[in-house]
Amino acid sequence: MQTLSRQGREFRSGAVNILIATAVVEEGLDIPRCDLVIRFNKPNNFSSYMQSKGRARAKQNAAYVLFLDELDIDSCQRDQMEYENYEEIEKEIQKGFSFEENDDDLKNELLQIPPYRTSTGVVIDATRAAQLIMDYCVLLGNGQIFPPRFLFHGSSSPYKCILSMPANCPIRDDIICQSKKKKLAKYECCLEMVKKLHQRGEFNEYCLPNRNGTLLKIDIPIENRIFKLVDTLFEKKSDSSFEIFPKSTAIFPIKSKKLSMEWYLYQTNNDLGFVVPCQLMKLPKFNMYDHDKEITIQVIYLKSIDYTQYRDRLENFCKYLFEYVFDNMNIDSILEFNIEQSSFQLIPCLLTKFGDIDWNRMEIICNRKVKKIQDYNELNDKELYCAYHHENKQYFVNVSDDSLIKRASNQWDMKKKSEDIKTYADYFEHLVPNIHINRNTFLATMKGIKKPKINYLKQTVINPKDEANDPSKKPIYFPIEVLHYAPLNQYDFQLIYKLPTILIRISQLYRIERLRKLFADNIQSYSLIDVDQMPTVTFNDFLKTNENLSFLPLISLTYDNLLSCNTTLQPSLDILFQAITRRSTDENLDMENLEILGDCFLKLIVSMSLYHRYPLAGAGALTVEKAKQISNSNLYRITVQKKLKTYLNVMKINFRGEEANWLPPGYIIKKTEQNQINNELGSKRYEYQKVKRKAFADMMEAFMGAFLISTNYMVTIQFMKWLGLDVIPLDENNEIMEIPPILCSYLQNEESNRIVGKFYKEQAFSSVEKTINYEFNNKAYLIAAFTHPSSFANRLTNCYERLEFLGDAVLDFLVTRYIFVNDKNITPGRVTDIRQDLSNNGRLAYILVACGLHTKILHNSPDLFGKISVYVGDEELFPKDLSPGSQLNKDIAQWADSTAPKALADVFEALVGAIFLDAGKCLKTVWQVIQPLLQQYIDQSLTDPNLNPKRSFTEQGGKIIDEYTETDSKTDITTSICIVETKNGDQYRGCGSNKKDAKYNACRQAILNNRTKN
Repeated sequence: MQTLSRQGREFRSGAVNILIATAVVEEGLDIPRCDLVIRFNKPNNFSSYMQSKGRARAKQNAAYVLFLDELDIDSCQRDQMEYENYEEIEKEIQKGFSFEENDDDLKNELLQIPPYRTSTGVVIDATRAAQLIMDYCVLLGNGQIFPPRFLFHGSSSPYKCILSMPANCPIRDDIICQSKKKKLAKYECCLEMVKKLHQRGEFNEYCLPNRNGTLLKIDIPIENRIFKLVDTLFEKKSDSSFEIFPKSTAIFPIKSKKLSMEWYLYQTNNDLGFVVPCQLMKLPKFNMYDHDKEITIQVIYLKSIDYTQYRDRLENFCKYLFEYVFDNMNIDSILEFNIEQSSFQLIPCLLTKFGDIDWNRMEIICNRKVKKIQDYNELNDKELYCAYHHENKQYFVNVSDDSLIKRASNQWDMKKKSEDIKTYADYFEHLVPNIHINRNTFLATMKGIKKPKINYLKQTVINPKDEANDPSKKPIYFPIEVLHYAPLNQYDFQLIYKLPTILIRISQLYRIERLRKLFADNIQSYSLIDVDQMPTVTFNDFLKTNENLSFLPLISLTYDNLLSCNTTLQPSLDILFQAITRRSTDENLDMENLEILGDCFLKLIVSMSLYHRYPLAGAGALTVEKAKQISNSNLYRITVQKKLKTYLNVMKINFRGEEANWLPPGYIIKKTEQNQINNELGSKRYEYQKVKRKAFADMMEAFMGAFLISTNYMVTIQFMKWLGLDVIPLDENNEIMEIPPILCSYLQNEESNRIVGKFYKEQAFSSVEKTINYEFNNKAYLIAAFTHPSSFANRLTNCYERLEFLGDAVLDFLVTRYIFVNDKNITPGRVTDIRQDLSNNGRLAYILVACGLHTKILHNSPDLFGKISVYVGDEELFPKDLSPGSQLNKDIAQWADSTAPKALADVFEALVGAIFLDAGKCLKTVWQVIQPLLQQYIDQSLTDPNLNPKRSFTEQGGKIIDEYTETDSKTDITTSICIVETKNGDQYRGCGSNKKDAKYNACRQAILNNRTKN
């Protein structure tokens, strides 16, 4: 530190002429005689730009040099435009301090103004305070020019200065200072405002404007901090990182270290049952699906049995089924039977009509293994047969048709002939080694059959062409000597082949029922319905089959009876299964639409809670905190801490072959296989799944969507509260916090209505109410919705930013709700397209201008005025001969114009938020106001979504040909140009202030012209 001080003194005295420093010189070094500053790295923001430029303090010929990397053309152009914007902001700032007085003339007087000293020792003098106020205003403007306003009273000394900050500054009181000179009064106002902003928390510990992170003082639980620390230091994973996690259905029913003597017998239909080492919770009926019918399964408890007494017979039957009946399950290569070590502790069995284990039938089945046919007369039409020489276990049925009978001595009449093969007996003796065919016996007339399907999870469609071309319909002849019995007869085959699907569904329902109980126990808003009263679980998409026409009602979202909410409504097993199931499972359902619903409701409820909880926080701070709450990383943390990870259902069930991943009951992975995992799942696919981290966050949102459409808003909010999300604004007394007042705190209640009413009339805001067909109860909400951050006219309320923050979430939820209520078959991709399309600023901006509401925006920004004028003056968008209603009904493809100023869309969303609060958070009222404005767009989007032009153009085979810039020699304005080419070779040119806009406009022109041609 001493070295730095010495070098600074040497530079000031002229002993050293060059200083090389890091960016820290921006804050800590005052060098008034410096006449040249060269900056090699890019300033991060306007404040950094001004701080480093401010080091060039010499009075004459001081220069500030910034380096640009011309090798990267795009970055160079972007940086140059950014620096030009900084210069414009700087000019506006300089206008605010252009007086006849010179700073040198005021030097002594400025020193007499007491500086502001913070508790950490930072000293801010009047000159520094003025610069900080300008820096802070740039921060409020988010890169735009929102300068403060200074008004003066008095034509001679002393002068009174009034400082008014932009409307989004939390300090709404004017600062009034008096001094003998105007500029001194102005500096004193700045110093007092810096003091207030620092005390409010708008400035950090170094008394600099807060730029990063939320300003909200939130006490984060220690367990959450530890989780984040461990996850950051050791996991180092992102949303796209893959995770390997246990497959919950592979653990059934309970992982026990030692098998008990008493096991429990269950029935699944008249003939099929199973035993398990513990009693199961009651499970509902569920459906499986054959080609043309539904099969309903009910799991019924029968009795307990002594497992040790029957262990050998039960285990032999289980191994017979999965090692001999079900082929190609990798039993020999990867899996082996070990019921004690297996995570799937269940053994199937057959039952008598009295509910006992049918030991005799099971023994007969086990004895069929390679059982020979002794005589032609044994053949019957109910059996299944195999041929020794068929390695693929083709099954055959006997055909009792005397007209087709042949003897072994009959002439061989197939295509393949040779001199040695003259009869059927000759052919089979040649084909099968070491066999003698009795030429005096009849041949077995057989017909090949397809094995019963093993996957009954969902319905599959049989192709009629495949049926017509089925070669198994032709009769095939075999000598008795080459035949043996199949592992099962026809009836048992149809029965047993359903077993894997039954066991999968039972293990899935077992886990989902535990999940259903977990939710009910923790939410405590409803009592669990007994499974006997529950409908049959269909494993179909709940959104498509739901008959409840009143779901997602348009009611008031008040917190009034939230804490004492009791209901019988609760999520079913069907919808909970859908909420945990990814599309990759190839089920009849997936979580994606539920996830979309949960996502938009989560944003709405968190936005509402934050709006209540932090009445003084700006929209930026609220947005930062909301982003944290709804982030994938936070939802992932909740998934882990609530122990919900293993419920996620990711993998498609494969029973056989190299991709087989279903672990049969009683089996384990061989130890030699467990070591061959490497980076992929390998043989662990039987017990583990692999998925991106984001999938766990998606499941949390899908749970919210499941509660939303199967219960009500309040139960859903209670569920979200149990997850640990900030969805209910409770104070320290556990009471619901009041909605923050829209009026500034300094207004007295008795005069506020009069002042608001007067301002409302002066600004003629009644025309807004007439246009939208809604009359505000509290006119202050309407005034705030149209107050731009740069405005000074409205000193009654804050600007529209907080209302916009809330209105954005309300609008998104209402539109998403409308989509799902009116189209049960809509795909997740289509919903996402419509939501993204609506969130386009150009859509909402067009509606606002078409209704003529843009004229009511209160602002003090020449830049915004210019942009709105250019946009509104576009006769292609707004033909002067069309009325507002006609403009709303014209080609909506033009609504997404990229040139629309963002402030127009912000005001529309703020208006939605204002109506929502003014109407007591009534969704119905808000929808009645905005539906007429959005109806045509939404309806057309449901049938033909108006996609982003860039995306739509690319999907249609278009491509970008060239991108470059042109500079007007007269105005020195640089314009970005983009040339695109359609699939048929037509080229279109787009222009814009930047590369992104040029590309957007070029693609838009191509899409519009293509529609015209068609």
